[in-house]
Amino acid sequence: MLEHALDHVPDLASRHALLTYLVVGLSALLEAIPVVGTVFPGSMLIVGLSALASSGTLNPLSLVISAFVGAIAGDGLSFWIGCHYQSRIARIWPISRYPDWLNRAKSLFSRHGGKSVFTARFVQGPRAFVPLVAGMSQMPAGRFYLANIASALIWAPSHVLVGVIVGTSLQVLEQIGGRLALLAGLVAALAWAILWISRRILLPYGKYALSSAQKGVMHRTTMPTTWAGQCLARVVRSISGMRTLTIGALMVVLECLWLFSDLLEDLVTDDSLVQANQAVFHALQTLRSQWGDSAMLVITEMGDGFVTTSLTLAITAWFLIKRSWYSAAYWVIAVGGAALFTPGIKAWVQWPRPTANLYSGWELFSFPSGHATINTVLYGFLAYLIARSSPARWHRWIIGTAYLIIFMIAFSRLYLGAHWFADVVAGMSLGTAWVILLALLHHRSEIKKPGVKGLILVFLITLAITWPYHVSQQLDHDRSRYTPELSVQKSTWSDWLNGKTLDIPAKRIDLAGETEEQLVLQWAGDLSLLSNALERGGWQVDTPWSLHNTLAWLDPNTSEALFPILPRLNDGRPAALSASANVAGEPTRRVVLQVWPTLFRLVGACGPAKVPLWTGSLRLQEHTSILGLIALEKDREDASYSQPALFKAIKDDPDLEVRQLIRNNSFDILAGYPRGLQPCGDA
Repeated sequence: MLEHALDHVPDLASRHALLTYLVVGLSALLEAIPVVGTVFPGSMLIVGLSALASSGTLNPLSLVISAFVGAIAGDGLSFWIGCHYQSRIARIWPISRYPDWLNRAKSLFSRHGGKSVFTARFVQGPRAFVPLVAGMSQMPAGRFYLANIASALIWAPSHVLVGVIVGTSLQVLEQIGGRLALLAGLVAALAWAILWISRRILLPYGKYALSSAQKGVMHRTTMPTTWAGQCLARVVRSISGMRTLTIGALMVVLECLWLFSDLLEDLVTDDSLVQANQAVFHALQTLRSQWGDSAMLVITEMGDGFVTTSLTLAITAWFLIKRSWYSAAYWVIAVGGAALFTPGIKAWVQWPRPTANLYSGWELFSFPSGHATINTVLYGFLAYLIARSSPARWHRWIIGTAYLIIFMIAFSRLYLGAHWFADVVAGMSLGTAWVILLALLHHRSEIKKPGVKGLILVFLITLAITWPYHVSQQLDHDRSRYTPELSVQKSTWSDWLNGKTLDIPAKRIDLAGETEEQLVLQWAGDLSLLSNALERGGWQVDTPWSLHNTLAWLDPNTSEALFPILPRLNDGRPAALSASANVAGEPTRRVVLQVWPTLFRLVGACGPAKVPLWTGSLRLQEHTSILGLIALEKDREDASYSQPALFKAIKDDPDLEVRQLIRNNSFDILAGYPRGLQPCGDA
């Protein structure tokens, strides 16, 4: 349903192009308004809408002009406000609520003068306040607009170009597999949304909100009149000396523990969460593909016991060498404690995994996720130790990187069907509470801070050695473990050659479940024999990826024959053979053959007991260019009319046999096989 909704976005933007250009201009304008520009994701909107230009829906030049005009107008409006109100603006709401941002902009302007108007447009945060400060400082309008226009001339085209490149990349990915593109977009969107909310809303406003709430509670408990009020007053007085962030951390711990217990209660009582688990599980299973599986297996193996144990031991050794006894003890307690209480909870709850027979012993059970819990603790506590010894300006990046690793590992468990959604959320909640509690205790226990550079180096070297090694040893085993089992079907040679309908789709099925081009070839037996026959017939088989043909995408004048064939999936499986043939007199066009495996095996041949059956399609491709800079391949029409050329290539080979089968009285299917596999009768 989500993919169908996204399919309507380009059409909607095309029918309301003027409105789309207006949104781009307003986004650029709002990014330059003080306070509003600090929280409004204008750049993301501009990049996202510019991505539609890659499909021809919007005009890239019009997008650049809209962003350019909006950027100049936004900075100009901010400059005018500063000129009009001058120093009084600092006392006017909402500027008065954020004196730190205004002071940072003043400091930047005082150090760099007019140059800061140019550079601030490319710096998140000050960009919305520097034009205001320039107006407050009575900067000459001519100098201001010179810097304003010059920066907009770079800022607007760069944002639109990034969007076009992103859109082009997604178009290529969509040709490879719609669900793979949706999966990549979903993961990126979720990661970006949480990072954006954390950095732009929770971190800037959370401390102020927490401080205000603390003052409000203390005010309300100054004169309690009830027994409950008196108890609350004692608690408030006991924590009144604590720092606001400490109180906030304890509140987060309580929230995480509450969330964990609530999830556990819902599972035990068979609440609606069980249905939600099923919905998330089935939704992610529909996004699975062979390439997606490989990527997620590599990520999930980053969180496996071999890697986490190696990291734990290496970092413990580093702390001991540096004589950081408290840090070594807390580190072992953090990771070791998570590794101990997670299986204990699993054995107690005994909640089955969504996919049976993945593991044995206590690992048969899924709640909470061990990968999510242990890696939240490992990377969370490591981020705390690194951030504690790092400058404050790096804290958000350190924590953001740790979050991204934890999120990707947790998501991989959901994608692979190893855990329910509740398992992962519970594991991350429990791990977060454990990290914060230990971090608070560690912070109050040890003053000595070990060298952060050495700690980071030990972490990176250990990860760089153990992760790739573990992947090389475990990937094939895990691929067979997590791959859903498919049932192989048998058919006789006589049924196949007599044109009886096998349960093979007539058209290729993409990852969205939609039917694409017709499947016009069925091949039985060794696929390399077909590949050799095509090469002898003048086809170009399996063009390998290289630096040369990759760079060809940047030259719109490159002949179509030089481009590698983009891989495509049929029912979630990649092509086992790809070949192309030139179209006479049309250098920008080619016919592409791709062949995929099926679940059918033919029996009753004079040879192997079970002969694999393959199916293939023909497409006519033409390459076009975007902005005269980037080449993009597009399917123009079904190329089933090129069957005679394919038929001839197979027929001319003395070792191969080919026939034409009529299917459902609609179109011919070429049925090919080696002559040595002549049918001997039904089995």
